[in-house]
Amino acid sequence: MDLRRFFIVSALSVFIGMLTGTSLPLTAQNPPVSNSDKIIEEPDIVPMYVGGTAEMHRFISNTLSYPADAVARDAQGLVVYTFVVEKDGTLSNFNIIHRADSLLNKEALRILQNMPPWRPARYKGEIVRSETYVPMYFRLNKNARVASKSTGQPSSSATAKAYAKTDKEIIENQEIYTIVDKMPRYAHGETGLGDFISHNIRYPREALQEGIQGRILCSFIVAADGSVSNIEVVDGLNPLLNDEAVRVLGLMPKWIPGENGGEKVNVKCLLPIDFAIDEDPIPPLTQSRP
Repeated sequence: MDLRRFFIVSALSVFIGMLTGTSLPLTAQNPPVSNSDKIIEEPDIVPMYVGGTAEMHRFISNTLSYPADAVARDAQGLVVYTFVVEKDGTLSNFNIIHRADSLLNKEALRILQNMPPWRPARYKGEIVRSETYVPMYFRLNKNARVASKSTGQPSSSATAKAYAKTDKEIIENQEIYTIVDKMPRYAHGETGLGDFISHNIRYPREALQEGIQGRILCSFIVAADGSVSNIEVVDGLNPLLNDEAVRVLGLMPKWIPGENGGEKVNVKCLLPIDFAIDEDPIPPLTQSRP
């Protein structure tokens, strides 16, 4: 199970979350280009928009055109595309994994397709192909509350409901941000968060038997006091794994809250969790013969 972090940037009426990871120092020499066309899932240096999030912010600000019909219909929501950053930095293989209004889906794709080349990923000293994804929150009012336009998938299971820590007071009566001056942080850093999830994850036996694995994208709110609540699955994989992701996130202790304008505020965060089977699947249970 592997964990990566999000940096969130905003642009006019749309909020963008970019999946990234811990980068290694770059050398002055140009690394060689790999001869392989394999897509590397866990590169040593992840692909990145050239110039970082600030430059991406400026690009989105200049490119975004909220569809007039979507504005008239008050269409808002979360759009998530995955894509491959090729060895020359160009983007390809766009695949939508979370939809909103059809016009917003198209606008998000248009923005991505018009991006300049990224800095490609590097693996074992070579430039390689790698996949990443960018979630985009389209919202007509940057101060709108998340509750009225929630795009998550609350689980129907009793266990997940108990761990989701749904707090209607926050989502109905308090302001929730997606971009702030200082984003919330796990008290023990990214490594500590990865260790916490790895230690507490319990791979559902049935999913393990069936060899089900993959990535789940979750959202949650880090309140102004650091408490974690309103845990949801944004892009799920399997009901058993979805529920386990919610259960583990529900065990998290308080975070260091986000700040905006020098004040602690409520912030909605996104976090991907990878379920990977590192062993042979458990043989299916069989009934004993009489």
